[in-house]
Amino acid sequence: MALKLKAITWQLCVLSLISFTGDSIVQWFHLPLPGSVLGIAILFALLSLGIVKAAQLQMVTGFLLKHMAFFFIPITVGLMNYWDFFCVNGIGLFGSMAVSLLIAFLVFRITGPKEKKGE
Repeated sequence: MALKLKAITWQLCVLSLISFTGDSIVQWFHLPLPGSVLGIAILFALLSLGIVKAAQLQMVTGFLLKHMAFFFIPITVGLMNYWDFFCVNGIGLFGSMAVSLLIAFLVFRITGPKEKKGE
C-alpha cells in the first residue's frame, strides 16, 4: 500500500510539474493561450519523444480519468452565474464546440490506431 501511495504521489508530482511549467512559460513570455494547454502540449512532446512513458503515469491518470466527472461539478455550477451570456452567445459557442469536436475526431481518426480488416 505504501509503495502504491508513493508511486501515485510521484506521478502526480510529475503531472503537476509539467502543468506548472506550462503556466510559467505562458506567464514569462505573455503567450495568448492557457498554461494548461501548453502543459498538455509539453506532456504530449515528452510522451512522443519517449522521455516519459505512458506506463509511468498510468496509476494517477487512471484515477483522474475515473473521477473526471467530479472535477467538472464546480465548473458547471459556476457557469450558472453566466446564464445571460450563454443565452446571447449560445449559438456561436455551440458552433465552435461542434467544429472543435469535429477537428478532434478527424485528428484521432488520422493519427489513432488503425483497424485491421479481420477485426
